[in-house]
Amino acid sequence: RAWKSGDNDSADYALVWHPPVEMLAGRDLKAVFALGAGVDSILSKLQAHPEMLKPSVPLFRLEDTGMGEQMQEYAVSQVLHWFRRFDDYRIQQNSSHWQPLPEYHREDFTIGILGAGVLGSKVAQSLQTWRFPLR
Repeated sequence: RAWKSGDNDSADYALVWHPPVEMLAGRDLKAVFALGAGVDSILSKLQAHPEMLKPSVPLFRLEDTGMGEQMQEYAVSQVLHWFRRFDDYRIQQNSSHWQPLPEYHREDFTIGILGAGVLGSKVAQSLQTWRFPLR
């Protein structure tokens, strides 16, 4: 069931993403499953509100709930967007002006990936197939 503020019915498990303190506080949960890419926001909230979750309740981070593939697709689309200068050509199109632009060279188009966790690793794997230099 979906939780609403004031809902005090019992539950064995909670599937959450940025849960409010009152959602978890005082419950007799067997486990909490974070639906986001990480649990940092929950851990930060726990530091400020230790009553939010009993120390004995395990907190699980789901490895990949389909976000990896979505992130791969988004990253590749954005890299190709900038590499092929779509914005520059859109400006020309809007002004009814057409002039070939210098191409970027793949070896000079280094991509920085922040984080080498589950999602960052999948993004790196996708971009490697396009032979972009990665950092």
